[in-house]
Amino acid sequence: MKKMIKVVPYDENWPIIFESEAKEIKKVLKGNFVEIHHVGSTSVPGLCAKPQIDIFCVVKDLKNTIPVLTEAGFTYKGEFNLPLRLFFSKKVPNDLNLHVATADSGELAWQLNFRDFLRKNKEARDLYAKTKLELVNNNPEGFDVKKNLFSDYTIKKGDVIRKISNMANFKGIRFVIANNGYELNDYRRLVSRENVDFDEQDAYHLCLYSGTQCVCAAFVKFEEKNKIASIELISSTDAKYQKIMEEKIKAWAEFHELTLQN
Repeated sequence: MKKMIKVVPYDENWPIIFESEAKEIKKVLKGNFVEIHHVGSTSVPGLCAKPQIDIFCVVKDLKNTIPVLTEAGFTYKGEFNLPLRLFFSKKVPNDLNLHVATADSGELAWQLNFRDFLRKNKEARDLYAKTKLELVNNNPEGFDVKKNLFSDYTIKKGDVIRKISNMANFKGIRFVIANNGYELNDYRRLVSRENVDFDEQDAYHLCLYSGTQCVCAAFVKFEEKNKIASIELISSTDAKYQKIMEEKIKAWAEFHELTLQN
């Protein structure tokens, strides 16, 4: 399966579209709304981008957003590679990607750090633009889409995004499912296993990052039928990170209405 990626010059209408859509999202979420931000490449003046507006919304109750936003015309796509970060899309009247999380998610801090650094640093902005344009120009027939729903375009940008995050001195905590690029290598290194079955059903290989450094890895199984989640393996560079990982996994299991068993 191939996916065509279109990267276009910066459009001054993008912030206007964001403001309009943000007002509607806030209205729909009502008392569950906390804050909303324009993120991604369309939020960076002068940067070329896919013509899709990325919006990050913080809410009080994560699960409650699914029926409310679905009723408002958004399509719920799941969590993808970010536990407890819900992903929605909408095509009409504007092409939107909506990311939803609670205030304790590290994803908002990462998104804002990346966005703000690109806004003020021309070197990083030019590097990111060059990377995207080269990828598109070198793949005129489109990009393969992996079984995890990510295109090669997204995956191949990963190393440059990590480089820019280092330039931006990002120090926050991120909780991710290892499923592409450097994340897989980080996971293998931390658990000291070269051969890992990343295709095992109902199993998740998790990485906890402090900045761009992987500081904890865990292997978790979700048994939806039995309503049980279990931590099969956990490896960390520091006990404090292991505790954070355990707390993240517990919250994730609770969101999926599973009982966590160690």
